[in-house]
Amino acid sequence: MEEKKEEVKNEETGEVEEISLEECLKENETLKKELEELKAKLQKTEDAAKKLSVLYQSLQKEFEDYKARMRKEKEEAKEEGALRLAKGFMEIVDNFEKALESAQKTTDINALMKGIQMIHYQLSRFLQEQGIEKIETSTGFNPMEHEAVETVVSKEHAPNEIIKVIQTGYKYRGRTIRPAKVIVAIPPEEREEIT
Repeated sequence: MEEKKEEVKNEETGEVEEISLEECLKENETLKKELEELKAKLQKTEDAAKKLSVLYQSLQKEFEDYKARMRKEKEEAKEEGALRLAKGFMEIVDNFEKALESAQKTTDINALMKGIQMIHYQLSRFLQEQGIEKIETSTGFNPMEHEAVETVVSKEHAPNEIIKVIQTGYKYRGRTIRPAKVIVAIPPEEREEIT
């Protein structure tokens, strides 16, 4: 029996070729296998995409929960800090009230002064415990920490030496909260340049 051949146009080259039925069937089987393999790969890819999508949504929810937890912890820490501060001030206020009560009953000024000095010491220590410290004024004028409210011409003092502190300055962990208000010495020739 003679094998049947059919003329088929090659899509890629545009040439007409003769193909036997057996070759057609074989080609058809090969294409079916390739199609099945591609469908399997597509299914695997879709499954992987679904898993990644679920994982992404899970991670996104976890991250949102984490952010909410951090906000809550930050608020709680802030509140705890405020309560600790308030508690420290309450002790100082209590001692002021005792001093005021004592001042009405006593005529001993020295005892009253001693009580006020103790309260001042307690308040200064409390501020130090919170990280607040006085700005040093014995080192000379520093515009980052001191505010010159007045200058005085002086031959006895070095230029930029702080002669007097009008108001104490404070800093918190190295950062100036309020500069110290000071009177600063300037040499006589500098005063002449200004006027």
